[in-house]
Amino acid sequence: MKIIKQAPVTSLFIASCLLISIPAVFSTEYFNLFTGTKPHTFFWQKFTMVFLHGEKLIPVSILIHLLFNLFLLITCGTQVEKLLGFKKFILLTLTAWVTYILTQYISGLWINGASGIIWAYSPFLLIPIRWAKSNNLYSEKASQNKILLIIMWVMLTVVMGFVPFLFNPNHHLVYTFIFGNLFHAIATLNGFVYFILWKPKFKKTPIGNIF
Repeated sequence: MKIIKQAPVTSLFIASCLLISIPAVFSTEYFNLFTGTKPHTFFWQKFTMVFLHGEKLIPVSILIHLLFNLFLLITCGTQVEKLLGFKKFILLTLTAWVTYILTQYISGLWINGASGIIWAYSPFLLIPIRWAKSNNLYSEKASQNKILLIIMWVMLTVVMGFVPFLFNPNHHLVYTFIFGNLFHAIATLNGFVYFILWKPKFKKTPIGNIF
């Protein structure tokens, strides 16, 4: 398949999410093998929580969470991998992964899901938007990326602030906004560090459409 050839890291990421999350819909025992939420029975849970999604007691939440992150991996992840190339993309992914785990250790908040890595890709969606100003070939991609950034940086920030509040109404809304968006914010900052470091490489707009 074209996606596997052009974005092998993202393809492996997608396959891992499917292999770990789908069976968990039907088996709580399977869910417990890979969940990042405490108690941690096995050492690998601190790593596999990236590929598992949703809540054990709400099977439909696994599917909803998984499908949305798969959408972002397909639209955002594959694009950024093509943009950065294999080596830079895997460095960004591994750095975000390690930071994600460290943030959970420091905060004491253990969750499941791939978004703690995916959000590190989001700053690089700005590059085609910039290229579109001097090359019309990137106009369509720029429009798509603007929508993706609104979804990731605005809409989901609001949603992820209110969802924890609905489940824990005793907590202050400010607290739930911080809790709900902590891992997304850290991942985004992670991405911006690399974005600044690698920005000179993307200063010149490509003549052809690289996507």
